Order: sequence, then structure tokens, then C-alpha cells
Amino acid sequence: MRLRLRLLLAPGVVAAGLSGCGPSLEERSELRAACPQAMRVQDASTLTRFRPGAGRDRTDVLFEAELGKVNVACSARKNEVNVDLTMQILVAQGPANRERVANVGYFVRLLDPGGRIVQGRNFAADYRFEGNRTRQGSSEQIALNIPLAEGVSGGAYTIAVGLLPTPEELEYNRRGGGQ
Repeated sequence: MRLRLRLLLAPGVVAAGLSGCGPSLEERSELRAACPQAMRVQDASTLTRFRPGAGRDRTDVLFEAELGKVNVACSARKNEVNVDLTMQILVAQGPANRERVANVGYFVRLLDPGGRIVQGRNFAADYRFEGNRTRQGSSEQIALNIPLAEGVSGGAYTIAVGLLPTPEELEYNRRGGGQ
């Protein structure tokens, strides 16, 4: 009976011992200060793409896209921060989309402490609406390396993300879209 009791207690003892592992609160606070914050660009967080031509009502929509959750994880070193950025893109097929595909462009920009763009790139994600599916989503992952100047932490930087609307689509967003 004692042997059985010891075997039952062993996992609890191991779990209790491991609960002290991992970064302390102070270390987690320092890591948060070392990581840049992600910012969704408001005017570029949604996108309504219309078919070519003058029509701009619901029946002319090829697709609508929305930027979902954006997460940042990083590891800091003495002179650099390595960032793993994950962003969710959600896409809905519109009534005018006979091809049942959508190509959604998006951007990632790294802003220095003064707000200047120091790194940036455009990307694209392709979606195919098969069967009776009219909605798709993806989790896009981007790795960034931020070289740090002496005395500057990664937390002084900002990562701006958004979809890539045309000038007309951007104006549509600024007018409040279809609302």
C-alpha cells in the first residue's frame, strides 16, 4: 500500500517542483519591455474589393477581408531582438466573385522610436473558396530581426500591420465602408 501511495504522489511532487520553472515575474516584465508592440493600422484593418467597373453596391463585392488577432513573441539578445509575428486574416467571398478565389495583400512595417519606417515588406495570401465554403482564414507568420543601437530596447520599436487597399479602397474604408 505504501508503494502505491508513493507512485500516486510522485506526479504531484514533480508538478510542484516544475511549477517554479520558467521566467520570474521580473524576467517576464523585462521581456515585455524588450519586445516591440504590434499596431493594426486602422484604415487598413479591413478591405472590400469590388469587381472592376462603376458599381459599388453589395452585389459588386468580390471579397471582404479583415485583419484579426495579431500576436508578437520575441527573444532578446544584447544587440538584437528576434520577433515572431503572427497575424490572422479572415476573408469572405462576395456575390461578384465567380472565380471563387481571393488574393489579399498585407504589409508589415517596423517603426523606430522616432516613428520612421526602418524595415518593411508587402506580402500576399491566396484563398480558394471550394465547395459551399464562402469564408476562409489563415494565420500568417513573419520573422523579424531588429538590430539594436546601444541603449535602445526592442520595446522602443513598433510593428505596424495592415491589409493593402488600393487608394479607392482606402477612401471607401475612411468613409465608413458600406455602413
